[in-house]
Amino acid sequence: MAAPQPRPIRLTRVRQNNLKGVTVEFPARKWTVVTGLSGSGKSSLAFETLYAEGQRRYVESLSTYTRQFLEKMPKPDLDAVENIPPSIALEQRNTVLNSRSSVGTQTEVVDYLRLLFARAGETKCSVCGGEVRKIAPATVLDEALKWFVGKAAAVAAPLPGPGAARPEAKAKKGKTAKTTKKSSKAASGEPDVAAYLRLHHEQGFRRVLWKSGKKGFEAIDLDELAAGGLKLPPKEAFANREVLLVVDRFKLKSDSGSDQDTRSRLLDSIDQALKMGRDTVALVSLDTEEVRSFECRFACIRCSTPHREPEPDLFSFNSPLGACPRCSGFGFNLEIDEAKVVPDPSKTLKNGAIDPLSKPSNEDIQKNLFRFAERHGISIGKRYRELTPAQRKLLWEGDPEDDTFTGIAAFFEHLARKKYKLHVRVFIRRYQSQSLCPECKGARLRPDALNVFVGGRTLPQVLDLSITDALAWATGLKLEGAKAVIARDILEQVRKRLEFLAAVGVEYLTLSRLTRTLSGGEFQRINLATQLGNGLCGTLYVLDEPSIGLHPADTERLIDVLRGLRDQGNTLVVVEHDLEVMKAADWLVELGPGAGRRGGEIMAVGTSEDLQRTQGSLTGKYLGGSFRVERARSPRGPSSRRLKITGCAEHNLQGVTAEFPLERLVVVTGVSGSGKSTLVHKTLYNALARLFRSDGWEALQPGKFDQLYGAENLNGVVLLDQRPIGRSSRSNPATYLKAWDEVRRIYANQSVSLRRGYTPQHFSFNVDGGRGPVCKGEGEITVDMHFMAEIRLPCEECEGRRFKKDVLDVTYRGKSVHQLLETTLDEAYELFRDHPGLARKFQVLRDVGLGYLQVGQSATTLSGGESQ
Repeated sequence: MAAPQPRPIRLTRVRQNNLKGVTVEFPARKWTVVTGLSGSGKSSLAFETLYAEGQRRYVESLSTYTRQFLEKMPKPDLDAVENIPPSIALEQRNTVLNSRSSVGTQTEVVDYLRLLFARAGETKCSVCGGEVRKIAPATVLDEALKWFVGKAAAVAAPLPGPGAARPEAKAKKGKTAKTTKKSSKAASGEPDVAAYLRLHHEQGFRRVLWKSGKKGFEAIDLDELAAGGLKLPPKEAFANREVLLVVDRFKLKSDSGSDQDTRSRLLDSIDQALKMGRDTVALVSLDTEEVRSFECRFACIRCSTPHREPEPDLFSFNSPLGACPRCSGFGFNLEIDEAKVVPDPSKTLKNGAIDPLSKPSNEDIQKNLFRFAERHGISIGKRYRELTPAQRKLLWEGDPEDDTFTGIAAFFEHLARKKYKLHVRVFIRRYQSQSLCPECKGARLRPDALNVFVGGRTLPQVLDLSITDALAWATGLKLEGAKAVIARDILEQVRKRLEFLAAVGVEYLTLSRLTRTLSGGEFQRINLATQLGNGLCGTLYVLDEPSIGLHPADTERLIDVLRGLRDQGNTLVVVEHDLEVMKAADWLVELGPGAGRRGGEIMAVGTSEDLQRTQGSLTGKYLGGSFRVERARSPRGPSSRRLKITGCAEHNLQGVTAEFPLERLVVVTGVSGSGKSTLVHKTLYNALARLFRSDGWEALQPGKFDQLYGAENLNGVVLLDQRPIGRSSRSNPATYLKAWDEVRRIYANQSVSLRRGYTPQHFSFNVDGGRGPVCKGEGEITVDMHFMAEIRLPCEECEGRRFKKDVLDVTYRGKSVHQLLETTLDEAYELFRDHPGLARKFQVLRDVGLGYLQVGQSATTLSGGESQ
């Protein structure tokens, strides 16, 4: 009997945003692509309706405390949802700002590698490079059973001597507020040896062996201590481990190794000797006076240097147990940068070459600098770049015999004492640059972790490998014995996750690459690989254009990954425009016919062949080949002026020389990871930005290159990338274009505003006056859920309108300031057509196809392409 087919997900009469009451079905455990023009309602259907409801169904199973917040969240505007499973959204936006997060931590590969190094790693001595391992008591037992046969022997403990502190006690030294006179005397090396030995006698021990010089052992009978007159060993003998406390004596026969009672007695004696000798036990031949010592702590077998035993937290730069103490696990330190302190070396000291001292608040310190310079023969009218190295050193470090000015470095050290003040931290940060941590050299881990090797590599060395090289390392790893058994399952998990990362087309990334430096497309594909590794089934995955940034050669691999996710028993809904991805999907849903209010309708539903047969489907015409992108005009002729950069060697660039014709549209292309962004963004743009001193130019470090030619033909450089245009949720298209300032003036000039005395400030959601006092002009309240992503709830005070009720009484052509923020840019253009400045700014956004956006849409909700 065939298994029943799962019922499709059904959404009935969806009216979210610009959707016009659409009803649509998504086949269960199939791959559906939602497509259509930008602004037609794809995200409203896939994310704001389908994903939001899937999350809500999951959260309904959580605690009452959680549900009290979620019940306040606005529900998607629709009539009914049927058969929807728990949902996971994989969006393009990279929201990670944490400097600790990396590709390895994001995909959980680091977690398994930490376990691998802790359980199967080989520790090498930091002093002599010898093998470090721990000798177990059972190993000493086996040696004793072989060595004791046919001879009189003893198990003994080398006594550390009276007053000797344990290693852990030394670490606590200095923490006690008071020390007694008696303990001070013990620490000073004046212990009572007789009392010390008497203490062991009271514990039941009867004999001590003392190896005094070349005469061999002298036996001290502890029963005779009370009578006195015994020759006692000096304290130096204890320090040299020459005094052995006899724990037990044996004379074994050849068959004693099979006697369980003998083995138990001998093992107990070894354990007791280890406690008395502080992890050291001695086997003594009473016939030949030969001694064999064993240290059972984790130490070098060559030089006996103790080391810390590996554990997973030792390999975590997020844990204080494993993070480098110098850089706290970041791999770099913030140091005062001379290039930022003196941004323009062509300036003289008098004209403010030392930038921090030229600020009005530091005027007195600058005057002290001038007097100091004149006293030491440094002209304040001399350019900074013309100063000798000795003169610069004097300005930075000061003169110990002249305390009128202690130096630029001391000035920042003095400021650092006031870092509890926000403005001081901001001021210091302006003059700092990141420098590689001198202790861990960017490895982020403490030295103990850097002495552990697996397959000849430390953990940071493995993390610095690309995904491809790391997979080859894990696949070719050969371990033996118990380590092979321990590592088998761990390596399987590592290999599986690395294979998924390679499959989604990010095999060029290193595991140590910071997550916050990834593009939106890379971040989404890494999350996709993580979900593949998790192996979930029966889940709804909603993806936002996963093919973004992929070369056509890599698209087929992405399609295979999406098929694999579907074949695990999941339902995929993908917002996509790529023709190859649409052809590979099981089902297509096309929205249209236009953007904004002209969209929001279902234009076609079915397979790619169904869309090609549908008359009103624009996507179907492209799928069938009847429509294609054609060149609108003939190409322009060759340019006589060029921009040339030579010897580019940053990251994987291998001495590349590139020429870019000016006054032409130039495309740089290649497969993922080939070096496009490194060449254009990291090298060319940063080099030009420093040259033209664009905003933030001081912090830009160009990639390695030899020469740049042709920059004299340019007047400036601008970078348009897919990063968010604003970090604040109050940022929107109107504020970004500086159009909101004019809008505020228009509303402040209305008759109601003039009667009530409203100023433009009352119509700003960035400053107090007219904005909502509770939500501070955001219209929403953020609730930190701790165990899951934070949620945003409509403000109950202003009901999500951002402004106070009396401010909303002011209208312009029938629209309050809140209603204006809710209108589209197309409508705002018509509303302000008689204001040339505003109309021109809104028209620019319409020209690039963004007329469907709302005037007040938060910049943080824009996709990477919309921001660009």
